[in-house]
Amino acid sequence: MCPGLAEALRGAKVVRSDKERGVFVAWFGGHGIHAYDADGREVAFWNLAAAEEPSEAAVLADIDETVRTGRYPWADGQWWARFPGSES
Repeated sequence: MCPGLAEALRGAKVVRSDKERGVFVAWFGGHGIHAYDADGREVAFWNLAAAEEPSEAAVLADIDETVRTGRYPWADGQWWARFPGSES
């Protein structure tokens, strides 16, 4: 793991790897979920809509669905080109 990625993931409560797209999805608590590339750059971020802090089970279900479908809200438009079909 590169030092940038290790630093980006430090303190995460949950980390999942999306090997197909080369990203690591992390949840640090709260409503936000982050996705990082292998260099530790944040490439996607989204929130879980909930009145209260989401449960770990809800977070895992959302992350698993996002990894399965590849429907990330990419931060950098160049990522759309790398993964056709993710934008739909």
